[in-house]
Amino acid sequence: MNQVILSLYFFLVIFIGYSSYKKIKGSKDYFIAGKDAGVKEIAGSLLATVLGSSAIIGSVNFSYANGWAGSWFMLCAALGLLGLLPLVDRLKKYKSYNLPELMGEFYGNEVKVLSSIIIPIAWIGIVAAQIMGSAKIISIFVDMNYSTAVIISGLVFIAYTFLGGQLSIIKTDFIQFLFIIAGVILCFTYILKGGGDIVGVGLINEKFGYLDLFIMILTYSSTFLVGPDIYSRIFCARDEKTAKQAIKLSIVILIPLGFILAGIGVYVSSNYGVDIVKGSVLMFLADRVLPQPIVILLYFGLLSAVISSADTTLLTASSTFAQIFMKDLREEQAIKLTRVFILIFGGFSILVALKFTFILSTLLLALAVYSGAFIVPCLAGILGYRCKKNYAVSGILLGGGLALYGKLTGGVPGNLIIIFSFLVNFIILVLGRPREVRIKK
Repeated sequence: MNQVILSLYFFLVIFIGYSSYKKIKGSKDYFIAGKDAGVKEIAGSLLATVLGSSAIIGSVNFSYANGWAGSWFMLCAALGLLGLLPLVDRLKKYKSYNLPELMGEFYGNEVKVLSSIIIPIAWIGIVAAQIMGSAKIISIFVDMNYSTAVIISGLVFIAYTFLGGQLSIIKTDFIQFLFIIAGVILCFTYILKGGGDIVGVGLINEKFGYLDLFIMILTYSSTFLVGPDIYSRIFCARDEKTAKQAIKLSIVILIPLGFILAGIGVYVSSNYGVDIVKGSVLMFLADRVLPQPIVILLYFGLLSAVISSADTTLLTASSTFAQIFMKDLREEQAIKLTRVFILIFGGFSILVALKFTFILSTLLLALAVYSGAFIVPCLAGILGYRCKKNYAVSGILLGGGLALYGKLTGGVPGNLIIIFSFLVNFIILVLGRPREVRIKK
């Protein structure tokens, strides 16, 4: 029975992609959904993108091991979106479809090309994290081995994104968000009614200190302040007022949701012990605690979280890489070329998901590389700062490289290296500011 339900769900996803495929009339529809999305669509898409399976499963698992500190995942996302609010008006004067185009406007075509290379490579890890999450859900729901589940879910994501582009993503994300929120809230409500303790260490504790929080803000919050997927949502809004209202609504929802997700992890550690769960905490609850109707809704909520994030990140990676071979995404061949790269990057993401199984570490590694490379120069560019393009290139390469090295090093030394990557990027940009030419009178 579960196999039939899952098959119908995937069929519906592909059908939505195909129906959107027939409505696409040009690059504006495919890449920014016709730039006509309202508050509900933008907020739903922002939230669905934030609440990927890697974020939901990862934050609940993190809370299981580290107490209420798991709340910081959603709180840091809300903090990043709060910082984005005053930037929306500044973004309106740019005609870009995505972040690399913005970087090109700030620092020149070479920086645009470099951004179009690094971001897709980093985003493969994020797409792979979503595929991992989907595979873990499917393998339990229909008793399928992990590798097969990775391939099936990956192919569905690829087909859906290939066909519908942004037009299908923005129209379905709100519905997917409703599935996500219903599954999580019903799960939390049920365990609360069942009694038991929800006692865990505080938001800051010996396992998650202030330095860890600072690093999370640098490498996680910053990707919502300056992020390719987030900006792709903003560019779909019909106007700045719509974008701002959607961001505010998203913040209001993310803050309590952070504590709800953390509460689920803390509940399991409080009542079942910290060593009993070997995989996903949510899957443990589905198997041991929750009634079947809530289990089914939770599974499909998590699958919706996967799809809503995977399609967005896959389209972002593919469209940005396509820009290497053309002036901009308004050219006639842009959609065809992007679809080619959707197949290529989707395939690589499947291979990464087959090789690695640790969702949260894969996600945070990708975000660390991106944040170290692009947060400082992109934010500076939005605020009106300009520097010589060779300095911008150096800052991106050194910042991203140092952040990668720091993440791989781990621990306190690794965190200090990540902080240093931002500082190095900033110093290089300052050194690269063009000197004003003074004319003698």
